[in-house]
Amino acid sequence: MPKVWFRVALLNFLIAAIMGVILRYAFVEELPWLKFRFFLHGHSHVAMLGWVYLALYALLMGAFLPEAQQQAPFYRSVFLVSQFAVIGMLITFPIQGYAPLPIAFSTLHGLASYCFTWRFWKDTRRQRGLPLQFVKAALLFMLFSTLALWAMPPIVLLGYQHKAIYYMTVQFYLHFQFNGWFAFAVLGLFFQLLGSRNIHISLRLARPFFRLLAVSAFFTYALAVAWAEPLPIVFAANSLGVTLQLAAMVLFALLVAGSHRELHQQLGGWGFLLIKIAFACFALKVLMQAAVVIPYIATVAYTIRNFVIGFIHLVLLGVITQFILGYAALNGVLNLRSRLSRLGLGLLLAGFLGSELLLFLQGAMFWGAMGFLPFYYEALFGVSTLMPVGVGVLVVRNRITV
Repeated sequence: MPKVWFRVALLNFLIAAIMGVILRYAFVEELPWLKFRFFLHGHSHVAMLGWVYLALYALLMGAFLPEAQQQAPFYRSVFLVSQFAVIGMLITFPIQGYAPLPIAFSTLHGLASYCFTWRFWKDTRRQRGLPLQFVKAALLFMLFSTLALWAMPPIVLLGYQHKAIYYMTVQFYLHFQFNGWFAFAVLGLFFQLLGSRNIHISLRLARPFFRLLAVSAFFTYALAVAWAEPLPIVFAANSLGVTLQLAAMVLFALLVAGSHRELHQQLGGWGFLLIKIAFACFALKVLMQAAVVIPYIATVAYTIRNFVIGFIHLVLLGVITQFILGYAALNGVLNLRSRLSRLGLGLLLAGFLGSELLLFLQGAMFWGAMGFLPFYYEALFGVSTLMPVGVGVLVVRNRITV
């Protein structure tokens, strides 16, 4: 079942990528039918809840539960409810934005995630070890992030969509999804992968790495708060958070370096390459956040939209997506052995890297008051089309079969 579920998630990834290209095209030619902000909400919800959430759902099941439990009707039903909610959000968000019906579908997805967390926690209660410690922390972060879901209906009903509290609530959800649920789930799967291949790591380094990363996630939320409340204490909290995160990255680098030879002996091929790309993007993400210790840089970081979009995609497409694809390939869930699969993967990587380069370069030009790159929107649209094409090739090569 996890293979089938993963391929459903991959199809959601294709849909999200196509929606992303349409959003990019809207800057090239006017699309009268497109409600940009509503469509953007649909794109982000399908990408996060349809692709990443359901892919992690499938991979966590395959990694930590025996086959008999994976086949349980409960997990199948929760997955189907989650996918139904994703389809509902795909249809309603582009039409209505944050309105009662889309909020109802997102609430349904949130309730399904609660059911998954409860049952998964129950079924793994007798397991111990570092990988599960990261995964359970990831699930707790996921539950914590959904506090924003329950805050959103009264905010919308009271007409605060254009107030600072609306922005801070959205950022609360995104921050603890990206830096909590997604990040810790990925690390849990990584340490589980090492354990399954008998690759030993230093627990003396792993435990403080876990603690530093977990604490830093709470303090780095302060950068989102700084947009509305640029107070010295808020910048100080963010500075503490990024310092802790930087220390955690150093520990992680030492931890991986200590197992470097075993990693290359036991892992290899495209799957391992994707995991290396993911952690290279993770290091870049941490270094970029470390730069916002300086209040002026922090202000630039959240006021230039190109930097914001580039950073979000760096985490979602660079860290999370590349790891998920690499882990799935190493565990036989995703087929990357054929030339067609590798072509699709190459197109996806080229689209991701090209769009990141354009986003950050244009952001730097705005920062330097140098105007626009020639044909910037056309180039960004063109290079972005490589991503849905690449994902489409992977979908075709890994057809959903029961």
